[in-house]
Parts: sequence; structure tokens; C-alpha cells
Amino acid sequence: MSATAPTLPARPPLAVLVAISTLQPFALNVLAPATPGLARSLDTDYATIQLTLTLYLLAVAVTQLIVGPISDRIGRRPCVLAALALFMAGSLMGALASTIPALLAARVVQAMGGGTCFALSRAIVRDTASKNEAASLIGYITMAMVVSPMVAPLVGGFLDANFGWRSVFVAMLGMAAPVALAAWWRLGETAGRTGAAASIGAMAAAFPVLIRNRGFLGYTLALSFTTASFFVFIAGAPFVVVETMGRAPEVYGAFFIFNAAGYMAGNFLSGRFGERLGSERLILFGTALSVASVTLEVGFMAFAPWTPATLFLPLCLNAVGNGMTIPGGTALALSVRPDLAGTAAGIVGATQLGLGALGSVIVGYTTPLWPPSLVLLMLFCVLSGWGWLQLARMRPAV
Repeated sequence: MSATAPTLPARPPLAVLVAISTLQPFALNVLAPATPGLARSLDTDYATIQLTLTLYLLAVAVTQLIVGPISDRIGRRPCVLAALALFMAGSLMGALASTIPALLAARVVQAMGGGTCFALSRAIVRDTASKNEAASLIGYITMAMVVSPMVAPLVGGFLDANFGWRSVFVAMLGMAAPVALAAWWRLGETAGRTGAAASIGAMAAAFPVLIRNRGFLGYTLALSFTTASFFVFIAGAPFVVVETMGRAPEVYGAFFIFNAAGYMAGNFLSGRFGERLGSERLILFGTALSVASVTLEVGFMAFAPWTPATLFLPLCLNAVGNGMTIPGGTALALSVRPDLAGTAAGIVGATQLGLGALGSVIVGYTTPLWPPSLVLLMLFCVLSGWGWLQLARMRPAV
């Protein structure tokens, strides 16, 4: 008798998954232009206002770890709908905040909602698609998500200049409301274990099961280290271009377009050819391209004049590699234990964010002391990603 392929749950429209995914990066970046106005309005220092970003990132990372196993037990739909309600509540709290503690609390509530949506959108994809098809779909979702943090500062700056910083939170509330309605209408349940007893012990037991799995750990750290190389570049390149090379900030902005375009190109390749190439080839090609890109930049840094062109153009290939590695690696990590896809998505998201933040902090200290440390730290990240990928791909000894 031939085995019958398991029937996958109905997939919600891709537009709905893209919409819930973009809330978190949009909310992170849209407030940045308004922070000077926030500091004046609430009569506090700029360092304290920066907590609106720091606490947001921390809350996103922690929330993803918590909500993943919960969604494996009670389902994706109730978690996403609750998250959208939290995001809207946080937006309303921010619009009404009159003190710094109230504003920071609003950002944490927002982050809890946005982080949940970000993690579970990828789990929903894995619930409803095969491993290779999931890589293709995640590529398209990630490509759309790149646009969100690029557009958000423009929106935030316009709103703050014309209507004040509170209008930024009102806009986020207005953005989330139709997304919530669409999710309520079109997002069905996709998790296979809906209704299981959600004991804390049972949920916590999923973490060691995944972390002890060599494949899951290898794919997660491979995509997280290569992602960290991109975070490191974003954190250190402005100092190198403006302070070391003596160029205007506008020069950095103009050249950064090449990297953003490279990242989107990698996502497009994943979406267009991901199912045909397969997740393994995507992450293999992506990490190899990142290693080649950063190695090439080391050569430019050592033997050629170090200019914005010789910094950005070789590293465009690293951005392309990231755009291929993340969808392929995510699909592979979530496929190790499909029944724990929510938990896996939470761990993957938190690890990506954690390593990226750590790399950003390190390069923030080292680049002013020695500018070439930017490229060398990127090289360490991509080589680490390559090493973890090889570990994940090792076949068990027979």
C-alpha cells in the first residue's frame, strides 16, 4: 500500500501573512525620527528616550520565545488575534502617554503584539506548506518586510513634523485595525495540536528537544550569524563613511540603497526559485555568497583605496546572500519538528535578534577604536554561519 501524503491545513492569503509580519519592523522604525520631539515633549534626556527602541527589541525577543510553544498548544489563530489586540492597545497607550514610564509600557505592549505576529507568520507558513515551498513563501514575505523599515522613517518623520509625535502612534493604530479585521476574517487555524493541554512544563519541554537537535541548532545559528553580519554592517558603516572616510551622511544613505536592493534581490530569488532549488541549496548558496562577499571586501580594505564604493558594492553580495539564507534556513529549522513549528519559530526569531543586537553593540565599541574591525567582525559572523551550516548538514554516522 502506498503512503498517503498528509493533508496540509488551508493557507491564509499571502497578503494577510505579509501584513501581520510588517507590523513589528514598521513600529520599530517609525518612531525613530520622532525621538528628539519626544525628549522635548516629555522633558527627558535623549538616552532615556532611546529606551523606546531598546525595550521594544528586548520585548520582541522575549515574546517570541514565550509565544512559540503556547501557539503549538492552543493554536496560531488565537495567539495572532490576541497579539493584534495587544499591538492596537499599545498604540493607543502610546498616543495617550503623558509620562516616560507610560510611554515605555506602551512600547513593550506594542512589541509583545508585533513580536508574536512576526514569529507566528513564519510558523503558519510552515504549517501550510512543504519545506521547500515554505522557503519560497518566506522569501516573498521577507522581501515585503524589507520595504517596511525603509518606508517607516519617512512616514514617522512626516507625521512628527506636521502633526506631532502622538500622531505616529495614532497611525500605527490605524494601520493595525484593518490588519486585525483581515486576520479575523481570513486567518484560519493551522496548528495541528490545537486544544492540547497547555501546561507550562509541557511547553518548556519543547525547548531542549529542539536545541539538542543538531540540524535545528545548526540551521538556526547559520542563518542567525549571517543575519548578524548584516546588523553589524548597518551599525558600523555610518561611522566608517562619515567619520573615517569624511563623507556626508547623504553619501551613506545613497550607497545603502545598493545593500537594501541586494537584500530584496536575494528574497526575490528565494521566492521565485526557492521551491525549485530547495531549502538546502538556498542556504548553501546564500552563506557561500556571504563568505565570498566579505572575503572580497577584506581584499579591498587591505589593497585598494577604502571608499564608499569599495565598501558598499562588494558587500551588496552579502545582502543578496542574506536574502537567500534567511528563507532557506528558516524553512529548514522549522521543518526539523513540524509539530513544534511555533516553538522553533520563536527560538529562530529570538536568536536572530539576539545575535544581531550583540554584534551591533560590539561593533559600536570597536569601530571608533579601529574602523577595519567592522569588516573583520562581519567576516567572523559569516564564517561562523558557514561552520554551523556544515554541522547541520553532516549526516549521522552509519
